[in-house]
Amino acid sequence: MGIYGDPEVTRWIGGRTEACVDGMKRRISELLQRNRKLPDVWGSWPAFLKQTNQLVGAMLMKPLPDGDGNFTEEIEVGWHLAQMHWGNGYATEGGRKMVELGFAVQNLKQIYAVTGPDNLKSQKVALRLGMKPQGQTDKYYGQTVDLFKITVEEWSAMRVE
Repeated sequence: MGIYGDPEVTRWIGGRTEACVDGMKRRISELLQRNRKLPDVWGSWPAFLKQTNQLVGAMLMKPLPDGDGNFTEEIEVGWHLAQMHWGNGYATEGGRKMVELGFAVQNLKQIYAVTGPDNLKSQKVALRLGMKPQGQTDKYYGQTVDLFKITVEEWSAMRVE
């Protein structure tokens, strides 16, 4: 419950906090149903600490949903971490791996990230990944978000520096 049961975490990822195990089971079931609609290469994956095998959060790479929840052609990377793991570089490490997989394995031309307008920590992660701010939009998730983007050319140039 340390991730989706924590209002400080969920305020940045839709605001839906699960206060009980039954609510968490429903949420996981909903996520599984949503992800079944996607090709196997898209979805979300748990992230664990190597030393302890403790769950720290989830990394994701999937199509951005429009305001009605329908998937668009734009692919996003994202990170959901338990608050106790904020500030340790795990979002940046996981985000880098997601970007690498998107470009090197999935042959994407560009990858996006979205954050809440006040979510400065996630915005800094997007910038550390080499993503460029694209301004605010209400095209995704049915809310106003800050949009970030990196192209395969920008990513390739970062790798040779």
